Amino acid sequence: MRGARAARLFAALAAAAVEGTVYTKLEAGAKCTDYLTQNVQSKDECFNAAAPAAGLGDLQKLEIDGIGFNGCARNTVANVVIYSVSPAVTPETSMTLPTLEYICDGVPQTTTVGLTTFTTTPTPEPFTRTAGGETCGGIGVPDVLSKEKCFGDALLATGLAGIRTMELDNIGFTGCVHNDAARMVLFGESDGVSGDANLRLPNFRYLCDGLPTTQTSTLTLTVSTTTSTTLAYTKLRGGQRCWDHQLPDVASRELCFGRAAAAVGLGDKPTLWVDGNGFTGCLYNSVAGTVLWGVSDGVTPQTTLALPMWEYLCAGLVTMPIFP
Repeated sequence: MRGARAARLFAALAAAAVEGTVYTKLEAGAKCTDYLTQNVQSKDECFNAAAPAAGLGDLQKLEIDGIGFNGCARNTVANVVIYSVSPAVTPETSMTLPTLEYICDGVPQTTTVGLTTFTTTPTPEPFTRTAGGETCGGIGVPDVLSKEKCFGDALLATGLAGIRTMELDNIGFTGCVHNDAARMVLFGESDGVSGDANLRLPNFRYLCDGLPTTQTSTLTLTVSTTTSTTLAYTKLRGGQRCWDHQLPDVASRELCFGRAAAAVGLGDKPTLWVDGNGFTGCLYNSVAGTVLWGVSDGVTPQTTLALPMWEYLCAGLVTMPIFP
């Protein structure tokens, strides 16, 4: 009876040995302490040893601090491996989600799986995605001029990780562009065409190498209205939801990374799109210094995860002051 129970208990575990160290990928909803194993202790160990050992070496790797757990885990919706450090979270209080599979250091039984080679991707530098019809030259930022940077760091920094990519030369632009109608990112080179002379289309949003030096919005610490619209946005304190103040969530990823972030003074912050991580909406991760957009199945504005380091961005103004 005990043997059958143990077999069922560990049926969902994938373990691997790397140079004498054993790693375990748990089923979603479990955490490392449930099986008396340890959290992976560093980003390098997570990305270079634990993930490849668990058969996840080919997945994209992201470091996102302050998202409710410490250690190494796979997000099954975004299909990425995440390493996170979250202050005040212990191994026992790490969050569990039906979309989060922890990778742990140690396992009660050892099953060796094939290994793959993996090189850690460096932390992306800042990039900007223009509005439709604008070019990088038009906002005073250089174009992305290599395919590798376009399809790598630029996608990651602008929240487009996982989107389709294509190299297409001589179609009227030189650089990296998000065709939001086709839902893909293009890199191309066109003889004699570059900078502000690049093709302008409503569905072409160029990815630029750097951040604009000027803002087009009126900014305050927490609440402001943009100069181009009467809609205002609010940044709440950590641990609060838009629902708590009867405010609508920011309606789209584009508004989150664009007008909403700029209106509350976060227009120069890196952006990241991560689905299935326990929240739905737009928020500022104050630990990572990053604006996040995500959608999680079954999570509503009333049930979206609230953490001390997550400051939600909401559409509209609060009717009562938010004290610091």
